[in-house]
Parts: sequence; structure tokens; C-alpha cells
Amino acid sequence: MTDTPDDSLHEASTRDYRPTDAPALAAVYRAAILETGASAYTAEQCAAWAATADDAAAWAQRLQDNWVRVAEDETGEILGFGGILMPGTIDLLFVAPEANRQGVGSLILDDLLELAAAMGAKQVRAIASNLSKPFFEKHGFKLVESGEHERCGQSLACHLLVKG
Repeated sequence: MTDTPDDSLHEASTRDYRPTDAPALAAVYRAAILETGASAYTAEQCAAWAATADDAAAWAQRLQDNWVRVAEDETGEILGFGGILMPGTIDLLFVAPEANRQGVGSLILDDLLELAAAMGAKQVRAIASNLSKPFFEKHGFKLVESGEHERCGQSLACHLLVKG
């Protein structure tokens, strides 16, 4: 992702999550993983990862457990979202494929970092995918360790990064 928004996103803004957003955020999550994730993970890995949003009740609970910020354009179309477990663990940060590399992820991350600071976090952690690791590093996060986690029987590479 870059911080250079194109003209179509000059009106992008963020707001707090509403429970009625859950299905739309699940759709962004799935699209980001299945379309964007395909460049770094196998189709089987992407399918297993995306399936974690298939249980509507569990997905809604995950969103409720986070402080979620939603990015949308001037028409209300959701462009991406991010969630932070307080006081400072970024649990979610996903951008719709059509809004990639237009500053949406940076806009959301800025909100999450401000929330963490307001809640007194001295450090912010992120568990990043192979795709999002360079994004977080660009925003001042430092790699602590790399490993793997399992999603629906598939092993996916992940990276713990810390800022602060």
C-alpha cells in the first residue's frame, strides 16, 4: 500500500463500526484474502483463511471484541476496516481489492494507532500476513518474530511486529 491517495478517495473517511456492518465487512475480508492474498498464499490457504468469516455469529463476536474503524467513500461504500484489541493489538486490517494502494489502509491504521495511544498503550502489536508485513514496516513497525498459524487445517505464515 502507498500513502498516495488517488482522486477517487479524496472523500474517504472513517467511522466507528456498527453491528449492521458485519456482513459487508465479512465480504471485504473474504475479497481481500481471496483476491489480494492469492499473490502470497495458495488457493487452499486463502480459502481456509477466508472461511473464518463464514460463521456469522463468531464473526460478529470478533468484531464486537475489537474497536473497529470502517473506511468508506462519500457514497457510503465500505473500502476497508481495521480492528484493535485494547489496549494495543491490531487484530484486523483489510482493504477491498479495488481500493488497494490508495491510502485506505494508512487511513485506518492512523485511527487504530490514535485509539491505542488514547487508551494508554505504550506499544502496538500486529500479527501480519506476508502481504501486510511490508505495510506495517513502512509505518514504523519492527519485526519481532515470524512463524505460522493454522486456519481450517492450513498453515499460514505470519509475523509479529511491534511499534513503540
